[in-house]
Amino acid sequence: MNQPPRVATPKPASSIILIRDGRSGLEVLMTERARTMKFAPGAFVFPGGKVDRQDTGHWRWQGRTTGAGVTRDLAFRVAALRELYEEAGVLHTDQPIPDLRLSSRLPFRRVMEMAGGLLDTASLVPFAHWVTPEPMPRRFDTYFYLAAHRGQIARHDGSEAVSLRWVSPRRLLADWEADRTPLMFPTRLNLMKLARASTVTQALLNARRAQVVRTLPIINMGQGQVRLTIGQDTGYGVTQATERELAVEKP
Repeated sequence: MNQPPRVATPKPASSIILIRDGRSGLEVLMTERARTMKFAPGAFVFPGGKVDRQDTGHWRWQGRTTGAGVTRDLAFRVAALRELYEEAGVLHTDQPIPDLRLSSRLPFRRVMEMAGGLLDTASLVPFAHWVTPEPMPRRFDTYFYLAAHRGQIARHDGSEAVSLRWVSPRRLLADWEADRTPLMFPTRLNLMKLARASTVTQALLNARRAQVVRTLPIINMGQGQVRLTIGQDTGYGVTQATERELAVEKP
């Protein structure tokens, strides 16, 4: 009897959608992935990555983050802000800090100790929740958070992120439509959701009012074609990935 294929357990991950009010409206910080990366080379993405061991353990961050008590997603919030610092050099704290240029080899908690202040996890607003489809060998359970930029200069790390761009979500979507900018399916849909707002205040208000739906895409294969779809209940207004998006995400 044939055994059903083993489904890989998704690894916890976080991503942060950092926004500001630009001259022509809402802008979001995007990073450009190096073309040498095995996954999604050259794609524009939000800063983010896997939840690290240093992000977990509430005892590690007790008294070092904002907010009362312990939230069940604290490790995800810490990971999102750590990735923001590692990929873009932005330290999201509860008070203004000087422009820091510390070694990337330092543990993130040590960076916070040297910077002073508290890691502002409480200001992050849940925005989306995506899980990699079950047939994929490498899966991630990713929480997306929305946060307002505090003015610190962003700098790319030069390895995973080879450039940074503050850009209008609507402009970036127009570039994608014209096949000028590669985007992954979750990135495009989250940009569409973000583009419903014109200011930081409106974007944060929309996110606080909206229900975050766990989005688990379904892969269907047949007649030499691959279809990746999500449910209508996710609220994006789009339910199927394009061939271009599938090509970007192909490992």
